[in-house]
Amino acid sequence: MRNQRNTLLLGGSGFIGKQLAFALANRGWQVTVPSRRPHRNRELLVHPNIRLLEANITDGNELKQLCEGQQVVINLVGILHERHKGDFRRYHVDFIKAVVEACSDAGIKRLLHVSALGADQATGSSLYLRSKGEGENLLHTFGQRGLNVTSFQPSVVFGKDDDFINRFAGILKLFFGYFPLACPNSKLAPVYVGDLVEKMVNAIDNRETRAKRYTVCGPEVFTLRQILELIIDTLQLPVRVMPLNNGLSRLQALILQNLPGKLFTMDNYRSLQTDNVCTDGDLCETSLRQYLKGCLLYTSPSPRDCNEYLVCRLLLEKRGGGGGGGGG
Repeated sequence: MRNQRNTLLLGGSGFIGKQLAFALANRGWQVTVPSRRPHRNRELLVHPNIRLLEANITDGNELKQLCEGQQVVINLVGILHERHKGDFRRYHVDFIKAVVEACSDAGIKRLLHVSALGADQATGSSLYLRSKGEGENLLHTFGQRGLNVTSFQPSVVFGKDDDFINRFAGILKLFFGYFPLACPNSKLAPVYVGDLVEKMVNAIDNRETRAKRYTVCGPEVFTLRQILELIIDTLQLPVRVMPLNNGLSRLQALILQNLPGKLFTMDNYRSLQTDNVCTDGDLCETSLRQYLKGCLLYTSPSPRDCNEYLVCRLLLEKRGGGGGGGGG
């Protein structure tokens, strides 16, 4: 197996990670995906090139063992909310230091990293964006010492099993009348997960991408309000968006950040004060509008099919489809 190509996918059990794991495996890579709860990610095992391991990647010694025998490491680890004070630094900065050390010990020369659009150590509008920027800067600094780093800064990512469209769709289904929306005029350029994954896979062997940082955006810019209205229109829900002003948006964040699930926090509010759009670079092809239109055209009543997208599933339920039968 001298020509076998191995990659370690950190954060590979998440939304983007699963898509990336299959894309790499389909191109012949042997992909290792560590997970604290591998039993929750068994769908990855359908591909013979994917190895799912039980491991705690925040343990430095386990991380070093995982890096042994790998040619490439891809880091997707990141959090949107802090469960405990210091979590942003723990996962976005300290973990990066551990990854670099593990790569150095294992002789790994190639690393890809997913950051966030707007990440900036000095000027980020939120702790999330500043910590993301600091971690990214660390990687590129160490990248001058033999570790070839490429980082990607995507806008909000959508697709199957995402935590963006799916979460809003699920919440909106529970409302009747008006939905109070904080930061309704914040701008985003949603990028399709398949487009992001393709850029990442293509970058691995492309020498021109080394030591580069790439912003990644979809072809259309939406306000947050427009995105919710697209979802409402797709699902034909009896609800309208009620935009909140700046003061009420802050109040909503202050309340929700103290409730279970932390649907919206003050740090999220601060992140949304920065437009999440690209000012340069190539735009990806798939638009959110196309994606949702595809859901509207998705009318198969198969129980297996109607699990593909939550948006499509909710639409089918509303039309009376997708009922009956077990399995899938």
